[in-house]
Amino acid sequence: MSLPIVLLDQHEQWDCHQCGYCCRGSVIPLSVDDYKRLRSQEWEKQPEFRQTKMLASFPGAESSYRIAHRADGACVFLSDEGLCRIHSKFGIEAKPTVCRTFPLQLVAHEHQAILTLRRACPSAAADLGSQLPRHLSFVKQMVREQRLSTDAIAPPIFKSGERRDWKTMRAVLESVGSLLRDERYPPVRRLVHALQFASLLEAAKTRGLRDEQIVELACTLAELAPEESKPFFTERQEPKAYSKILFRLAAITCARLHPECQHRATWSARWQLAQAAWSAVRGKGETPTIDKCFPTAKLEELDRPFGAMRPEIYQPLTRYFETAAESFLYAIADRKSWSVIESIRGLAVLFPIGLWLHKWLSHGREPIVQNMLHVIVALDRSQGYAALNGPQHRWRLATMSANGELERLVVWYAR
Repeated sequence: MSLPIVLLDQHEQWDCHQCGYCCRGSVIPLSVDDYKRLRSQEWEKQPEFRQTKMLASFPGAESSYRIAHRADGACVFLSDEGLCRIHSKFGIEAKPTVCRTFPLQLVAHEHQAILTLRRACPSAAADLGSQLPRHLSFVKQMVREQRLSTDAIAPPIFKSGERRDWKTMRAVLESVGSLLRDERYPPVRRLVHALQFASLLEAAKTRGLRDEQIVELACTLAELAPEESKPFFTERQEPKAYSKILFRLAAITCARLHPECQHRATWSARWQLAQAAWSAVRGKGETPTIDKCFPTAKLEELDRPFGAMRPEIYQPLTRYFETAAESFLYAIADRKSWSVIESIRGLAVLFPIGLWLHKWLSHGREPIVQNMLHVIVALDRSQGYAALNGPQHRWRLATMSANGELERLVVWYAR
């Protein structure tokens, strides 16, 4: 059943500014209609496409295909001028659905679908453009054409081996949201509060509890979390060496999602990844080379306090977490097998990763908002990136979460 579409209270803004970043390094799955439309355009008859592979196999798509990439990771239809050839030749309606709608995102709950933005677009990360209601009629049209869906989905998993209905899960997620959007505290404290909520919930024996008791428990834990979090700020212990290694591995993996990073499936690229992993493990020496997107820095320097930045630099990062919390996007999109506890931890670790990457981008230069916007693009892309959604990253999060290590990491790298 099609659900009514609603907007967040966060007043998001966006318009396309033709930066072309969404055409580089992005996977564009094709629906059956997208595939037929693309084939009917007969690109293979164009001289510049006769020797070009335009489609690649992709089992996750409805059609089992995606648009192919060039050697540098860009879409094969991206022109030298940074424009879409499909759009230029056949008009906007001829483009694949993902390309037409990005970064607009529908997040279906049980009784409504929330229209929000994926902040993998720099303009969305900056809230740059029209108020989101201006795009509502277009989204509804795409729903009527069955190119977007508002069908209700199953609620996220409560805890490992435990499922609850949407009403109960909504109460749990709203409790998390109340902590993440609590403006009485700075963002770093909000995230530690959410992590403490997750730890308390994990420790609670909930299997025999009724749904209404789970709702009551969530409210109680949300009230307890700020008090339980205080020692992490009064003592500020340095994280263990193993936690920092796992953190750096995740952060360097996320760095590859910088919008100007080129993804090449070559042996030299694989060797570069191996070197980056070794640098992360050692924690010493120079930072790895990642397509020259990041300046050379000493890894030891990135562990030092960065100091205060101008409020406008922090703003995109704060907005990223606030909108994710209100839409529940972090607990639903691309992580169907994750429990809510794992999703909270997966979201929280992105905060110190974001600050660490921004510190790296700003090494030897003045911190600027544009660098933070590029970081937000990388963080948002990580939500659909296999290396940061798979079993290895789940193990990494579980290991970092033991004995409050993840809380210490968040506090340490936010200094």
